[in-house]
Amino acid sequence: RDLRAWPLEPDPDGRFSGRVDVFGDGSVIGLHVPGHTPGSMAFAVRAEDGEHLILGDASHTAWGWENGVPPGSYTMDAARGAESLAQLRALADEHPDWRLHPGHQQLASD
Repeated sequence: RDLRAWPLEPDPDGRFSGRVDVFGDGSVIGLHVPGHTPGSMAFAVRAEDGEHLILGDASHTAWGWENGVPPGSYTMDAARGAESLAQLRALADEHPDWRLHPGHQQLASD
């Protein structure tokens, strides 16, 4: 099957370059975080056990997240990747109760 792009809407907070309400009910919000690749996404998820921020490839590791270092060896636009990571870190700072999930590793608190 052909892949389809999500129709991104403007972020009401103006932080991200676009967002999508994946199921239309506010339970999963996709956040456009380009840099690693043009279509990179992160996800804010409301689940039964609380709220989660799935960082995707905007931050591969716990160390990268904790030190504000975006993925390096395979990133199409390093400056944009750093900007996307900073935007996610600002969002996480506003929601300290959210559980964070880097793309390739769990955080020690999980």
